[in-house]
Amino acid sequence: MNKPADSASTLPARDRILNAAEIEFSEEGFSGAGMKAIAQRAEVAQGLLHYHFANKDGLYEAVIGRRAGNINAERLARLDRVDLAAPDAVERVMEALLRPPLGPAGGGRAYARIFAGLLVGVARDQRMVLEHYDPVARRFIAALQTACPGASPQILAWGYSFAIGALVATVARNDRPERLAGTGASPDVDTIVARLVRFASGGLRAAIAAETDTN
Repeated sequence: MNKPADSASTLPARDRILNAAEIEFSEEGFSGAGMKAIAQRAEVAQGLLHYHFANKDGLYEAVIGRRAGNINAERLARLDRVDLAAPDAVERVMEALLRPPLGPAGGGRAYARIFAGLLVGVARDQRMVLEHYDPVARRFIAALQTACPGASPQILAWGYSFAIGALVATVARNDRPERLAGTGASPDVDTIVARLVRFASGGLRAAIAAETDTN
């Protein structure tokens, strides 16, 4: 069984448990993940999992809450620096939205699998999205409304959702685009973010223009 890279005994037990649980939930899903397996990965007694998190549901929510907190904090810090009156405001808002999950705050491939599953998951996952992601999503949609004052809230909400869909397809970094294109190594994060931002911003602008033409 693989151990988390940062399972060193110098880490507090709670952090080791969260790191191990993130990997276990990523590999096995919520149903397949076992508390015993997580305890073994974290190199702690299983009783500590129940002490800190009560049960598997509590541990899963803590994994989501920790990572979502890191992502959202960086997103909002970046969003606060955007000049919403600037010509490239849409691009800058999209970059603030899309870059953090692909950087250190996003937790790499392990959380990427969990993140992707949240958006299409069962009621438990939908509740996590509602609690941990929707409030920040509304901040971003409001920012887009300021940047695009003539756009309807509906088209902005759809544009936001399409951007997140593109992010989910990208965040796992499984090299599928390179395989389909027959090219070599995957591009770096800056290149990926730039492509995502152009795609999301261009799509939103086109959707707004189409909506304007039909009204």
